[in-house]
Amino acid sequence: MSSQLTDAEWSQLLSRIDRGGCTPFLGAGVAVGRLPLPGDLAMRWAELGGYPLEDRWNLARVAQFMAFEKGPKWPRDELAKALADPGPPDLAAGPDALQILAELPFSAYLTTAHDDLLARALRAGSLRRGDKRVPRRPRFDFCRWHDALRTSAMPTPFEQDPHYTPSPEEPFVFHLYGQAAVAESLVLTEEEHFDMLVATARHPALLPAPIQRALRGGALLFIGEPIADWNFRVLLRSLGGPDFRGLQSGTLSVHVRPEGDDAVIRYLEKYFSRLHIKLYWGTPQDFLHELRERWVRAQSQ
Repeated sequence: MSSQLTDAEWSQLLSRIDRGGCTPFLGAGVAVGRLPLPGDLAMRWAELGGYPLEDRWNLARVAQFMAFEKGPKWPRDELAKALADPGPPDLAAGPDALQILAELPFSAYLTTAHDDLLARALRAGSLRRGDKRVPRRPRFDFCRWHDALRTSAMPTPFEQDPHYTPSPEEPFVFHLYGQAAVAESLVLTEEEHFDMLVATARHPALLPAPIQRALRGGALLFIGEPIADWNFRVLLRSLGGPDFRGLQSGTLSVHVRPEGDDAVIRYLEKYFSRLHIKLYWGTPQDFLHELRERWVRAQSQ
């Protein structure tokens, strides 16, 4: 394993998960191999549309170009097609990453992914409670980042049930960049990313109270977000504030080790350390498989 965590740090992470002091913040990389990654989509769309700039891997900018060229609905329609037929998990390599996440007792999940694979995993998952397995009954919502979403007839889970409190048995999944099933909720183009960030800065209540508490009241577990992605870094500043003090001690970010000499690694570790973020070098699957092994071992003791 490509871990940079000590046994003591693993024990602290397991303890935080056990007592509800840790919230996973998931990106599209969690479903690698099952759905195309944002960079893959961007390259495909850039080739199709003749995108003229060099950053053909940047989905927000390529989507902005395609919206200009083919109309604002085109990126949303194409994204829906790309997410419509996910591949099966590679069970020969061990438990699926989303299956592992569904087995751990998180009360809330944040995700920038648009697909419903996490929803499927949670509905199929269960938690061990003594000698029994308890089914999970997740609830879902997305950021109401523009007026049409805020005035729509779609109630939030908290409006539907004022008594609802997220728990491991009834976890809450919040799609920060929208759900594919609600096309108008999607945040795809560069302008939409700016609009969403401005809206949430002006109206913090767009993030439901349980999500705000999760962000400010415990460690975050970033999995599947590319380390050099501009949107990811903006999100970090938005969540942590100008000095990043909003990010709690114990926040961890999982990233594939970049190619290059050790100087690159040292720089990135120093940069993220300034943000109060510990790095784990490895794939989401590497990390979650090790987390699962350690969790099962700790629960059996």
